[in-house]
Amino acid sequence: MNGDDQSAGDPPLPAPRAAAQAHAASERGPRPQLLLALFATGVLAFNFPLLMVWDADVSVFGLPLLPVALFAIWAGLIAALAVASERRPKASPPILPLREGAPQLQTQQPPAEAP
Repeated sequence: MNGDDQSAGDPPLPAPRAAAQAHAASERGPRPQLLLALFATGVLAFNFPLLMVWDADVSVFGLPLLPVALFAIWAGLIAALAVASERRPKASPPILPLREGAPQLQTQQPPAEAP
């Protein structure tokens, strides 16, 4: 027997637990809709008509406005992506049916009041 084999006393991993772990792994990370929205925002922000808004004879701390605006938009998109990536949805694990023969949870009933 090598290290990958299960010992004789260990039961195999039940299918519901494996399915729950696979479901939990697929729920990590940002939602695809959010990533698509950030991408579309970046495309629009770096597109020609909106960039012309920042092309003015104004300086910010001695720097032209257009490069400062480009850097600020770029940094804002990176910050939004970082925030979106850190927030993972708090989805509850899926409710799976019990296997036949699995032990049932016993709930305690409060004692009946005496008359």
